[in-house]
Amino acid sequence: MWWFEAVVAGFSYPASSIQICLFRVVLAIAVWLKFGYEHGRGAWHYFAADSYVRYRFHREHPRLPIRENGYRTLYTAKFVAATGLLIGVAPRAAALVLAAWFFFEMCYDRKFHTAYLGLCALFLATSPALADALTYRTLVQALALSPVDALRADAARTTSDVFAQVLLVLLTSQMYLSTAYRKLRSGQFMSGSALHSFTASLHGQRHAQRYRDTWYPSLMVRYLIDLPAEVAHRRWRVAATGTVVLEFALPAALFVPELFAAAVVAGALMHAAFTVVLPVRLPPFSVATVGSYLLFVDPATVTGWIGG
Repeated sequence: MWWFEAVVAGFSYPASSIQICLFRVVLAIAVWLKFGYEHGRGAWHYFAADSYVRYRFHREHPRLPIRENGYRTLYTAKFVAATGLLIGVAPRAAALVLAAWFFFEMCYDRKFHTAYLGLCALFLATSPALADALTYRTLVQALALSPVDALRADAARTTSDVFAQVLLVLLTSQMYLSTAYRKLRSGQFMSGSALHSFTASLHGQRHAQRYRDTWYPSLMVRYLIDLPAEVAHRRWRVAATGTVVLEFALPAALFVPELFAAAVVAGALMHAAFTVVLPVRLPPFSVATVGSYLLFVDPATVTGWIGG
């Protein structure tokens, strides 16, 4: 595999810079999606004096004296960093700021997808090629010349340092394998009872949700939720088994050129199904994860695609 050759060569492996830069843009979009929906749900006020989030944070981390002003400074910095990452202004510094924010966020809102985004940002910051392609300069050149010429100029830029790409590939692979293993060991998940009870609870409380974070189509409610428990568990068991099989198979399939297209489609459909279950919280994670699939492709193949 190309990544093993890269490790043996000390991560010196010829690649087009546009490959890692495209993931930079995808990650920035995912981050903006996350920050946007959280802001709409009052995240700016999380550390107000009477906030439960602030109370819980100080109870669990008494040595971190972060108050409302400090929180809002970090809060503003994360939007600035997300913008910088998107348009390629000081992208490595922006990635580090985002990584710091996500690890801070884990102190008061622990979620696996937050940890994944934080590690993506941290690993991305190790790439020296982040400002080579798909930046604000690309847009300026596209307006002055033509979009095709601007993209050709970006595609011509290369890097020999693929350390960040290898780390991100291993991160996504590990994420799939570890979650599949945890699900396989969970009797409740594999039986379908966990998925049924989770979706039934959210559906039953849909009118009490302040922001309607979940909504399920009537077909899903009819065939998977509003059913006797035994029937619902049997139907959800198929989804649980399919999820575990796909998560185990995807990392290997993404490395095989003949299976890559099918793996991308299968992974995208799986994440679309995840998004149906949690339509607000999971899209940023799904965008970043599916976007990382391009990093599995041998950089030499990508160079061939763009005519290098």
